[in-house]
This record gives sequence, structure tokens and C-alpha cells, in this order.
Amino acid sequence: MDCVNTHPASAPVLLACAHGTRDERGQRAVAALVEQVRAALPEVDVVDTWVDVQEPDLVARTREHAEHPAVVVPLLLSAGYHVFVDMARAVQSSPQHVVAAALGPDRRLAGVMARRLTEALDAAGAPGLAQADRVLMVAAGSSDPRSRDDCELMARYLGDALGAPVTAAYLSAAQPSVPDAVAAARAELGQHSERPGSHGRASRPYAAQSSGTTPADAGRVLLVPYLLAPGFFHGRVLTAGGDVVAEPLLVHPGSVPPELMELTVEHYREAASRA
Repeated sequence: MDCVNTHPASAPVLLACAHGTRDERGQRAVAALVEQVRAALPEVDVVDTWVDVQEPDLVARTREHAEHPAVVVPLLLSAGYHVFVDMARAVQSSPQHVVAAALGPDRRLAGVMARRLTEALDAAGAPGLAQADRVLMVAAGSSDPRSRDDCELMARYLGDALGAPVTAAYLSAAQPSVPDAVAAARAELGQHSERPGSHGRASRPYAAQSSGTTPADAGRVLLVPYLLAPGFFHGRVLTAGGDVVAEPLLVHPGSVPPELMELTVEHYREAASRA
């Protein structure tokens, strides 16, 4: 895309900064979100960029727009190393550039996750959420305690949205790990910890699983990814041994949840006053 800023000087450039992925579905899902933001802000030059894997990276983008005010909006669900270090470093030499808040924590994201769980149960032909079920919100994980605090808050928000307790579990860097959390949930339910999908196989649709599948009235382990888009981490969730695994917040093909566009626009506008 043309990265020359043709918009009014009063409108800072919006650098929509995602993590980056090699997964084509994830790339397209995030690109669809950026297009929705672009449509919502016709007066703003909305430019996509990444902190890892994909290019142009954020450092290159900030150099391209060095002469213009710019707001980096992290398309990340919690603030951690990428926000506090990578993005902060990318703008430190440009007084006109600022970094907005990460998309989460926010109750609206919990609403999206709750919908994804309902969709997954419906698609699998499984009964709805039952009192005996154990719900794990699965996040990527970070060694930064601020990121973990954000995720724990999101788990509480998701619990409020579902009307059921939710435990946060992490794919890396933080505890409890997803395998440990799944095992603990199975133990609470009096079940063996090894479930379909726990040996590197993606979880199959609920109705198609073997006769050992846990019936809803006995309690199931339901995995709800707190992940932005398909990619490496969601692949790991699929093999983590849940009875039902929801999709991430963004899917491809599929429509962009309006909450994600709204949060991106809100965070841009809040930070633009500082750019």
C-alpha cells in the first residue's frame, strides 16, 4: 500500500501494529480488522505494521512517517514486552510518535470470547455451557507481571460474561501452563487427564469424538483462546486436550467483531491527543 500520508496534518497516522504470523489465515484475519479500522477513520492514514515475523516492521514504519505525528495502536490483547519495550523503543526518537494502550483488558473482548465458545459448542453439536463444565481462558503468556494481571482480569470478565468460573492458563512464560490447568480441571471432575487431542492431534468436533468423550452432565473442559487470530498459538490450543476448543477473536473467513474495531479506534483517538 502507499504509505505517503495524504491526510490532514491534524490527523496523526495510525500505525496498526500486530505481532505478526506466518499463518495465512491469521494474516488475512488481522488485515480484515485493519481494513475495518480504515473504513471507520476515512480522515486518517491507517498503516499496518508488525513487531515480529512480518514486514515492514514497526521501526521501518516509524522511519517512513518520521515527519508526521503518529499513534502506534498495539493490536495485542495485553501489554507486555512488545508494548513496553519493542514499541516504546520504536518511538523513543520521535517526539511526535506515541504508543496507545493494548486492546485489552476490556469487557467487550470477554463478550467476543463468550460468543466464540457458544459458536464452538453449536458447531460441535454439543450441549450449551453446563454447571459442571470447567472453562479455561488460554492466553499466549508473558513473563511481564503486568501482562499476567491483564489476563487474570480478562478471565474474571469472561467469567462474568458466561456466568461461570473461568481459570486463566498460559501457553508460555506464565503459570499455570495449559497442560497443568487441563490436568487440574480433569482432576476436579474426577477424570483421567489424557483427552483426545492431547497427543499432538487437533481436537475433533465434540459429537465425532470417541466413546470416551466426556458427556456434558459429567463436566467438560472447555478451552477459550484469548488470542487475536489463528496461528501458532491457536494450533497449540487445539492439541491441548480440551473437549471443545473455541476459535480466536478473529477468524478467517469470517466477519470482524465490531468490538475489536471499536477498541482500536477508541485507543487511537485517546492517544492522538498526545501525538
